[in-house]
Amino acid sequence: MKRVHIVIAMLLAFATLTATAQKRKATVRKKAAPTAVQKEPEDPRLTQMLAATQRIMFVDSVVVSKKSFLNAIHLNPETGKLARTTDFLGKKGDQQGTAYQNELGNKLYFSTAGKLYTSDLMDGEWAKPAPMEGIDTFGEDNYPFMMTDGTTFFFASTDGEGLGGYDIYMTRFDSESGKYLKPENIGMPFNSEANDYMYAIDEMDSIGYFASDRRQPEGMVCIYTFIPNPVRRTYDPDELDTDKLKSLARIDRIKDTWGDGRQRQAAMARIKRLTAARKAKKADEILFPIDDNTCYTRLADFRLPDNRQRFAELQDKKKRLATLATNLEKSRQEYAKASAAERDLMEAELMRNENEYYELEQVIRQIEKNIRNTELQLMQ
Repeated sequence: MKRVHIVIAMLLAFATLTATAQKRKATVRKKAAPTAVQKEPEDPRLTQMLAATQRIMFVDSVVVSKKSFLNAIHLNPETGKLARTTDFLGKKGDQQGTAYQNELGNKLYFSTAGKLYTSDLMDGEWAKPAPMEGIDTFGEDNYPFMMTDGTTFFFASTDGEGLGGYDIYMTRFDSESGKYLKPENIGMPFNSEANDYMYAIDEMDSIGYFASDRRQPEGMVCIYTFIPNPVRRTYDPDELDTDKLKSLARIDRIKDTWGDGRQRQAAMARIKRLTAARKAKKADEILFPIDDNTCYTRLADFRLPDNRQRFAELQDKKKRLATLATNLEKSRQEYAKASAAERDLMEAELMRNENEYYELEQVIRQIEKNIRNTELQLMQ
């Protein structure tokens, strides 16, 4: 009997342990199956710009302090001048703003308080600034640059349509309306999800510059030097895989854009020559490029005596062109604000002034061409 009681006790204990184990098993939370990592959808603007990435050769890049980055952009004086707004306007200027003075020295494009303005040089003083009509973005606008045609304008903006931070935009002046056309984002590789700005083209020497803080530490900026294309060229997506195209769009390695390297070597030689010539140039000297290897810095450098006279004539015509440009800009602004009846009276004179300006511009280019050709002939 005692043995039976022992067996029953053992069975009851086993049953209790089994029930407890089952209960614990029931209360253990079942591990959830691992979920797949959800990728954030790519910005459709990024995808669209990637497909239209421009084919650009980047000659060089240099990392400098953002406080003095303008010193790393070496424009030919025939292209114009970049500086801080305060350098031109003093205390009236915005310390964070930058300014571009055209090659004739009579017109200023600048930023202050996140907006863009222009001013004409009148009797040695900058006239009252006028807003650049038509450039109505929804962000801060800065870093202006006008091409020598006086129409094609580049600037940077934090407008919400950009990829991130500052993006570079391009617009053109419409002489009929007196306003600038709707700005367009110039896309990759110039723009990125970082800050990209200060796009400038040295047309005399076929060298372009722009600044970017992509992959840079705080307070530093990379100045990229590139060869501008006469017409827009893009990569063929059928010739490149997506990863390679993205690398070119991000400018991961400028070496990937060099090709056989000969064009880059010629560009580097031009930059080196021009930089040396500008450092050596004195206030009373000139700066007149002849070819990739020669730049005159004195009147005595001209081998043909007649070219010294031609150069003096060239300077006079450029002064006349500067005056015409100032008067033409005023006429365009007055024309844009005039009534239909007033426009009929103003139109003929405006067209005469425009024709004189463009004809004089062609004459100046022809004189420059003649000087270079005759000097090159004597150098052979």
